[in-house]
Amino acid sequence: MSELELFIFLRDRHLPDLERSVDPFARFDCSSQSARLHIELKCRRSHYDTLLIEKNKFDNLIARSKQLQFSPCYINSTPQGIFAFNLLASNIQWQSQSLPATTDFQNSTTIEKVVGFLPISEAIQLTGGG
Repeated sequence: MSELELFIFLRDRHLPDLERSVDPFARFDCSSQSARLHIELKCRRSHYDTLLIEKNKFDNLIARSKQLQFSPCYINSTPQGIFAFNLLASNIQWQSQSLPATTDFQNSTTIEKVVGFLPISEAIQLTGGG
């Protein structure tokens, strides 16, 4: 599933007023005025029991959500479903890891990133297959 497909799924089935960010470099992917949600989307090719979030994305999503008085939400698709996290309800333990600098698989450069892991057991599962 691509991020566009995930966005369309959410808009068609859950949030009819969902709007994509107009800035391609924004630190969030979409928002819903009616649900008061500020959302980051991520699509995974593999399923994991915990899903990674970068601290800088988390911090920016939290800060912007507070400005708008929205709830920050992180939605991941995996081959086993679509999982939504309320980031204000998450107790994330942060750690530093050496990870790819970009999602461009041609670029093998790694950098240190501060990341946390969200257990899917704490998510709202929106579908059984992503």
